[in-house]
Amino acid sequence: MSKPTRLLMYNTAIKILFILLLLPLFSIAQEGIVTGTLTTEDDGLPLPGASIIVKGTTNGVTTDFDGNYSISCLVGDILVVNYIGMTPREIKVTASMFGAKNTVYVTRIPIRPINSDAYANAVSGIKRDELKTPNIEDTKYSYNTKNIYNSLLRIKAIDIKPNAVNLTYFNPDIYFEIALNSALSFQFVKDNNLPDLQTKFSQGASQNGELTFLGPETGNYFSYGPELAQLEFDGSDYNFDSNGQFVALGNGNGQKAKSYKNSVFNTAIKRSQNLNLNVESENWSTNLNYTNKISKDIFGRQRTKTDELMLSFKTTKHRTGKLNWDTFVKYGKRNNNQPNINGFTNNLLLNALVTPTSFSNYQGSLLPNNTQRSFSPSSYNNPEWLFNNHKNYDDNDLYVISLQNEIEPSDNFKIRSHINYKTTKNEQSFGAVANTIGFENGYLSKKHINRNTFNATLLLDYEIDLGEFNLNLNSVTTYSHQNLKYQFKESEGFSEFSFSNPSNTTEVNNSLFQNILRLKQFVEFSHSHGTKLSFSNDSYVSSIQGNKLFLPTSILSVDVLDLIHIYDFRYIYLSASSAFDVSGLPLFYTNQSHNSLGLSPSESLTYTSNTDLFTNKSIELENNHDYAFNAEIGFYALGINWDFEASYFGSLTEGSVFPVLENNNFSLKNIADISNKGFEFNLEFYKYFDELKWIPRLQFFTNNTEVKKLYDTQTRVPIDGFNSVSKNLIVGESAGVIVGTAYQRDEQNNIVIDANGYPIVDAEQQIIGDPTPDFTLGFSNALHWKKLKLNLVFNYQKGGDVWNGTQNVLNYFGVSQQSADQRSITNYIFNGITEQGTPNTTTVDFYNAANGIENNRFVRYGFDGVAETAIEDASFFNIKTIELSYDFVKEYDSFFRQFEVGLYATNLLTITKYKGATPFSSLFDTNSGNNLNFFNTPIISEVGFRAKLKI
Repeated sequence: MSKPTRLLMYNTAIKILFILLLLPLFSIAQEGIVTGTLTTEDDGLPLPGASIIVKGTTNGVTTDFDGNYSISCLVGDILVVNYIGMTPREIKVTASMFGAKNTVYVTRIPIRPINSDAYANAVSGIKRDELKTPNIEDTKYSYNTKNIYNSLLRIKAIDIKPNAVNLTYFNPDIYFEIALNSALSFQFVKDNNLPDLQTKFSQGASQNGELTFLGPETGNYFSYGPELAQLEFDGSDYNFDSNGQFVALGNGNGQKAKSYKNSVFNTAIKRSQNLNLNVESENWSTNLNYTNKISKDIFGRQRTKTDELMLSFKTTKHRTGKLNWDTFVKYGKRNNNQPNINGFTNNLLLNALVTPTSFSNYQGSLLPNNTQRSFSPSSYNNPEWLFNNHKNYDDNDLYVISLQNEIEPSDNFKIRSHINYKTTKNEQSFGAVANTIGFENGYLSKKHINRNTFNATLLLDYEIDLGEFNLNLNSVTTYSHQNLKYQFKESEGFSEFSFSNPSNTTEVNNSLFQNILRLKQFVEFSHSHGTKLSFSNDSYVSSIQGNKLFLPTSILSVDVLDLIHIYDFRYIYLSASSAFDVSGLPLFYTNQSHNSLGLSPSESLTYTSNTDLFTNKSIELENNHDYAFNAEIGFYALGINWDFEASYFGSLTEGSVFPVLENNNFSLKNIADISNKGFEFNLEFYKYFDELKWIPRLQFFTNNTEVKKLYDTQTRVPIDGFNSVSKNLIVGESAGVIVGTAYQRDEQNNIVIDANGYPIVDAEQQIIGDPTPDFTLGFSNALHWKKLKLNLVFNYQKGGDVWNGTQNVLNYFGVSQQSADQRSITNYIFNGITEQGTPNTTTVDFYNAANGIENNRFVRYGFDGVAETAIEDASFFNIKTIELSYDFVKEYDSFFRQFEVGLYATNLLTITKYKGATPFSSLFDTNSGNNLNFFNTPIISEVGFRAKLKI
């Protein structure tokens, strides 16, 4: 045996002997206080009112509405965490969990603390120091007379004197907490989030071989006229410009032509207030929560207002044989006076962005004859006309009442029930006065969608201890009754500036209901060494879409560190799952994406989303099979505690439901089988530098979908877009591939060029893009120094395709910077072959005045151009959130618990492959219209101030 090996064995033996000698001392001092915060696993929200009980005792507490708790216990105790609607968790107490700073490094915990950060915070903060017993000054919580920690402050003040500590208490029977959160922010659209527009060339086109200014009265809407520097005003009385008409330099009054700014965006102010009053005793708590939000739209015109009021009551002491209650009533109302109904926002932006730089929309929208004043009165709208002459709003009312209770007849048997009733009322209105382009005769539509839902759930849970094994039996019965009342009224044929006395009105009414019953039986076997195996079966019965009685699920999970010890690993959990389930349709199909599929982009001014669809008995349930392999690993490396989660997942949905066009009518049908496979991981660590705490988190996600089958001999099914470009389902391709007009190519993929030297458009539409990104990354940083907090969130997407139809249309009108830069290109040769198969050598001028506007490079292919040329790389980098805050409250303040103020900003910087990208928007704001950009709402940035006061 070598000398280093003998020395290592000797040192190890000394450490073991030293620990054994100290064990009796540690056992005397192993009583303390565990503090922490309970949060949900999926979104990190606090869990107020959760119970935490030392197993086998009556010692328990409940969390406050920030999820905070503090409980007195011993090392080795088991903390049982219960929250209605969530699986109970058990956490074994270690010395590190209540502040003991010692040299012992805890390598694992027996059960992953999904809803508690007490362990992680304690272990992360371990320093090599002597054991310290907590004292009353080390915690803001206090004992009550029954030796149970209450979730709210009881001690009002602590006065430390040389020979005594004097405590002043609040009333020991009732505890209260008042919180006020307020925010004021400013929303705006940054210029670099908008398309590049030219300010050099006037409205007009080539005429008689020369570039000529052609004003609104001529019917011309192109901006392919002469340069503004070559024009001046003539000072005449001209309805379309207060300065007169444009004429050539030297022929006017000497006032040079100007470039007008026609941006419709303004800085919008957004306000929100939240008041929360919490009152509780040791046996019950009640809460009143009110939220008010008021904001203007990004155009600075109309207002959106939201009010929400919630009152809740719950019992907080969970004891065997006693019935515990949790109930709340909620009311909400939201009024949006500028909704994007019927693509109002998209069409507003289209009309604003294609306006020539030589025309001002702000000199009025009404001509002396009461017709519309715009840069092309017979073809396009003045945005001011749209703002001032509509009847658009979207009003929503919500009522919810919920009652939950739980009783434990014995230590191993629980009964839980939940009754919930919800009613929603939605009224949508869209109105355009006569002489609005797209609705020349005037138009008004109103929808009333009322939904009522009653849900009831009964859960029975029985647990049997079989020595080293544990058996858990669980049964859940859920009943749901859904009711829908729908009314749609559509009118047209109005007199000027009126929505009264239409010449034609149609009305559609529909009333539906359905009953759904779900029965789930669950059994779980668990071994004391951390292995769990569970089986369940779910049965689904619907009064409309049929039944599915056998839906099995199986889950196997292993706690590796209970089987084998691995140094420096805190926990290793491996699991595999397989689940079969079904998805039923709501009574009202909310995705409106099919409504635009029959239109070309040039017809978008007439777009309405009024072909509403409803579930019916011909639609079968969607069948889903999901599987996943998961790993959760906590380890210690480089002086840091790391937490890693990874998951490989897959799914197959059979009978996916989409709207399908048949005989000029859309209907919902089971039309496709679609698979999805992917991988994701999260990596997080906590690092402490004295008083500085750093918590970075990295999230990675990638997936691929594939259409496995199409029904009814379909070759492709459009699901969103226009008739010239759309997202589609095609067998063997990703779900939602982009199909559109494309250049004709030969077998070697060479573009075919016509006799004039320009590429030929293929008669058949082609697959031109795939929206699926290669991967997405999310990166967050949280820095805490004393009471100063800094949070940063970044998003990054690599790959994927987007159809940027906005750019093609701006090129067509000649208002884009690209069209300004390229219109002077001459003698250009497109790479490709002629129709005879020889290399193309024909030169072209992108815009030669002698050839006429119809031969312009961008005009010759029509309003939306060739869809293939609008495909862009969808990669982007976005600074999602920056927030800086500071809490001014001192420790153990006698009145204030929190006074935190902060500044925040969202979407401050977005970097994309092309100008004017909107990676977070979708066509007409539909559910499946992402990666289709046609004058979508741009990225909105926001900066604001927040204040949180708690007493």
